Amino acid sequence: MSVWERSSTARVVPPARPRKLAKVPFVELADGRLQGVVSSGSDIERVYVSSVAAGTYAFACSTNNNRPCGGARGSFCNHIRALINEAVLQYGAPRVARYLRVEAADGEPTAPGITADMVAARPPQGDTTAAAPVFSRFLRHLAYLELAPTTVPLPEMQWFPPTRAEATSAGERAEAPAEAVAGLDEALAAVDAFDEALVRGLLRPRPDRAAGLTAFAEALSGSPLAARVAEAAEKAVAGAAGEAHFVALAAARTALLGSVHDALTTRVAEVTGRPPSTDEGLPPGGAQAPNLLVAARSWLCDLARSGWQGIDHDLVSASAPVVSAMLPDPALRRLATLLDGFAAELAASCPGATLDRVPVRRWADLWSRALLLTLPGAADAVATGTATGRLLPLGVDLHEHATAVQAQVHAVFEPADGSAPRLVRAGVSAPKPDTVVGAGLWQLLRPHMSLLAAVGEGRSMDLADMPVTAEGDLIWSDAHARPGGAVDAFAAARVSLPAASASATAPLDRHPARIAAPVFLEGYATRTDDEGALTMTVAGTDFAVDADRIPTAGPLTPEAVAASGACIGLLRWDAGTFTLQPLAVETTVRKKAVAVHAGAWAGGTADKAGVKAEKAATDAAAVLRERAGRLLRK
Repeated sequence: MSVWERSSTARVVPPARPRKLAKVPFVELADGRLQGVVSSGSDIERVYVSSVAAGTYAFACSTNNNRPCGGARGSFCNHIRALINEAVLQYGAPRVARYLRVEAADGEPTAPGITADMVAARPPQGDTTAAAPVFSRFLRHLAYLELAPTTVPLPEMQWFPPTRAEATSAGERAEAPAEAVAGLDEALAAVDAFDEALVRGLLRPRPDRAAGLTAFAEALSGSPLAARVAEAAEKAVAGAAGEAHFVALAAARTALLGSVHDALTTRVAEVTGRPPSTDEGLPPGGAQAPNLLVAARSWLCDLARSGWQGIDHDLVSASAPVVSAMLPDPALRRLATLLDGFAAELAASCPGATLDRVPVRRWADLWSRALLLTLPGAADAVATGTATGRLLPLGVDLHEHATAVQAQVHAVFEPADGSAPRLVRAGVSAPKPDTVVGAGLWQLLRPHMSLLAAVGEGRSMDLADMPVTAEGDLIWSDAHARPGGAVDAFAAARVSLPAASASATAPLDRHPARIAAPVFLEGYATRTDDEGALTMTVAGTDFAVDADRIPTAGPLTPEAVAASGACIGLLRWDAGTFTLQPLAVETTVRKKAVAVHAGAWAGGTADKAGVKAEKAATDAAAVLRERAGRLLRK
């Protein structure tokens, strides 16, 4: 498999681009159509639901109460033309043309060219039966703004990093701390065998896929799961696997990747000089709404039977009612957020039979994690103690998919009792419409966590009885924190980070993609290859820089990293290699040493570029909130 196929975190669908929303507040590529909602130019209370079908270009336009558009008679009306223009702004012309199956005559497609090619084909006028479902999806889109943010950690958001570019096939990357890890290749080969079977589905697996399932079961033969996995693999080979068998296979896959995680964590400890925790995270407890968990599990099992090449719009859209019912429940937010992001990727890839390539490991990761989270209590975050002392922020890691965002602050915690410092994280997450992107993400997050302002201002935080989990996740509450004195993140990284101990990892969260070890590097040399890949060399060791994980919602850029002399980052592992994700760098600007942080705009900014980005995001959010006020609560 290629690096992209073996990656857990490579983006399948690039994020939406920022755009103005006053004329067209909602656009999506879904259900085999370009569809959306267009504001009326004459009546603020009226909106039009417009759509164009892929392939046939059959078009329809009507008001949300199904009154026909007078301009859509025989050809595209102005609403449809506006919809196409805004879709190109949001998704890019190549993606829109590919989805609608429009072949550009010459060069790169454009919005006028896409429109002209479809009109020239003399498309038929379709019916307006899709108007009600599309308008319902628009209301669901607006409803994300009505959902409360949460500071309970969402570990699965690690699978959804931001990206600075469209998803492309990744090239081979330089290996960081490089010695062979015993058993690593064999464990990953067994995982790959199972993942390949999921590509075509487990309803009637082909003989070669069946052999892969058997090999997967044999890899677990010495484990406590052996008997259950062997039975589940046998049933899957026969095309008779039920929900319990799929859960067993997902658990076995998670256990194998957990062993890979443990081996790689040991290697990280050797590199950082920071011993891993020997404690085990407490098992989750509690219970959630069983009917919704059963419904989610049923959908995931249907996915496994169909396989990624068998997905279609009807199958993928069946998740929407379940997710909508889950999202308002804080106890189900973790699973709902994962399902929502996963379903969005699948929907953008429908129909699966036409896929040229499949993100084999990524989708198997998301599927197996979601399936295990449907077990009652599996998604609970249990506070096992409290933290009182000083918090020294190191940097902010941002995660996002189309309908969710999470900011996670990595920090060193110095207990008030004088005991050894430890590494902790504190996060805040929020549901969002897919059109709120870039700097607009901070507007959803910062009102709910004072720590983000402290990061932007370069201050510490004093904590008093802040709830904390065994994994080192602070379940943040502003009632247990107050701003402290000024602190330099680089000074904290030089002095406090080397002595800080790591926390435990819960069994379910033992996965290579979850490795994010804070490190401090200086005195390195940087180089950029012909393809733009950036590498840091420290004491003869190469660290491939994952520049795509640097969010656009901050001033840090790959160019600043390339010119830097010191870096605070996260050591990660994916697709067979270690990489470094920069959180902040020290560089020289006009002969002055300057610190540039990825999360510098988290608490607000006076930076010219940041102010401009914030204003654009404010305008977009204001339009959506105005529409929500008129359509959701009138």
